Amino acid sequence: MLENEKLISRINKMVERFNLSVDVQIEAKYPLDRNIGGKYNAGDHSITLYLEEIQSQCQWMFPEQDVLLEYALVIFAHEAGHATDPYLQKLVELYDDTEDELKKRKIELIVEVQAWKIAKALVRDVPDGLFNKIKRISLEHHYKAVSVRMDDAGVA
Repeated sequence: MLENEKLISRINKMVERFNLSVDVQIEAKYPLDRNIGGKYNAGDHSITLYLEEIQSQCQWMFPEQDVLLEYALVIFAHEAGHATDPYLQKLVELYDDTEDELKKRKIELIVEVQAWKIAKALVRDVPDGLFNKIKRISLEHHYKAVSVRMDDAGVA
């Protein structure tokens, strides 16, 4: 089980070290029926972590390993990546202005890749293997969505 105090302490250190101006909230469960460990809300510039989902994801990805704290920090760093991405607003506008589904999926992929790039700098002390596995699995859906759309569009 994740110790909230330890997680909060590590997140506060990260926020301070990187001068992140974002509100952080920790909740037990994501309110909808989706397995989302964290969410950045651009409207109120906040990050919410969902502990039950984080624990479930971590157990699925890293069974038999005691890496829950590191996993939660990676999820936070990814959401902080969204919060500090200097291109996010422009990408959101581009997304909103396009009707083409393939372009929308590509923009979503760019947004996620960008957040992961920023996240890596925030959690330098997390082992690369752990970070890269979380990143790879997180991005799989987005790469697949772009690939399916390209297939549907007849792009080779």
